[in-house]
Amino acid sequence: MTPTPTATATQKMTSIILILAVSIALLIGAGCVETRQNSQSYNVTWTGTQPDNSRTIETQISRQIAPYQGVVYGNVTISKSEKDGVTHLRVSATSPGCQHPDLYDFIYPNQKLTRTGYLLETIPDATRQDAIGIAMQNPEIAGVLPADAGAGVPTVRRILPETAAEFYAEKTCVSVTWADASVSALVDMETGSVVKTWGANTMGVG
Repeated sequence: MTPTPTATATQKMTSIILILAVSIALLIGAGCVETRQNSQSYNVTWTGTQPDNSRTIETQISRQIAPYQGVVYGNVTISKSEKDGVTHLRVSATSPGCQHPDLYDFIYPNQKLTRTGYLLETIPDATRQDAIGIAMQNPEIAGVLPADAGAGVPTVRRILPETAAEFYAEKTCVSVTWADASVSALVDMETGSVVKTWGANTMGVG
């Protein structure tokens, strides 16, 4: 059956909404990260004025940030701002062997650190390429991506267990997103499989 223009438009709008939904889920995730780098062996830099209780804040942050398995943070940069009487902290963590940083957002009311969002792209290049390859082998993803390089370079991000649980299981996963093609895949690197897609099976025809 040939879809009507109205149905096609509805399908495309649904696809866009799903892409936005997963993007928001990646950015908003309150809770704690089980850290594997407890020794705080990285360098810490504050942008702007360093607060008097910086050591206390750094200690709390060290318990709530953790790199991808096999990765070690080398530098952590903390920026502080105030909004509506609440302290906001943006933490950027980098690793010498990775191109992109891990970003964490926190609030610090009553001297209690709470994570409000994250965007984690500090992933080894080999893992990044493996995730892209796994995603591209999925029939739904492959059916949407153009044959040439028209879809652009995908973003690859680590998804923490509490976020992945909303779509799949409570374990660390990796997302691969082609923004130009409005398609995303959630990849379980342990099983080497795509466990969830957005946009791929809801794209309109024509």
